[in-house]
Amino acid sequence: MSERGRNRRAPWRALILSLIAVVGVAELAITWLALHPNVPDNYRAYYIDQTTTCLDKPVSGLYALGSTVSFMPDDQKNARKLRVCGWDGPAGDGTHSVGTASMLRFAVPTSARDGLILSMMLTAITAPDQRDQHIVLTGNGLPLGEAIIADSTQRRLEFPVSADMLAAGDGTLDITIAYPTATEMTPRDSITHYRSIKLMSVQLRRPGDRPSQGPQDDPAALRYRAPPDGPNA
Repeated sequence: MSERGRNRRAPWRALILSLIAVVGVAELAITWLALHPNVPDNYRAYYIDQTTTCLDKPVSGLYALGSTVSFMPDDQKNARKLRVCGWDGPAGDGTHSVGTASMLRFAVPTSARDGLILSMMLTAITAPDQRDQHIVLTGNGLPLGEAIIADSTQRRLEFPVSADMLAAGDGTLDITIAYPTATEMTPRDSITHYRSIKLMSVQLRRPGDRPSQGPQDDPAALRYRAPPDGPNA
């Protein structure tokens, strides 16, 4: 091959080698991003690491402090403002937990940052092996409390919410309920379908306010259950 022919091909060879190098670098970058995606922690935990069955969803948490919100079928509108993830229903006996964790969100006014009380009415599922249900609560990532509810038993629980816990949230209180003893209800159930409790009502109140006695204290529930000839018909 003449010197002139070699000189003509040299630029093309350099260009092709450069393109190969660019493609190689791009593939390496794509592989690195696939192995180290820049995603929110809750997205990573749910989809990638699969360390939780509860994917944080954007709910308002809109809530009137001190009020009772029923998680029975009678006040779905207000309950859905608090339900973040890990809930199914409601059914006639409450809103069922699904998976190994659930979350509730409350919008908290700045005037109520000195400490509050969380009240919950709930029932443990009827487990196939009659196991008790152990629940562990955190508030804004800090330990809140735990309880053991006997199989098929209804309980009203209260947990003090500290000022430090409220300060850890940006105007909200995120309550995470973990279920170490959640169980499959049918053979080979997916972990995302495990069950533990049925939530009936919640209340977040100031110390000294009247404690909730259950879903019947929700005004919307009272309207729902009023007889046809009652004042709310």
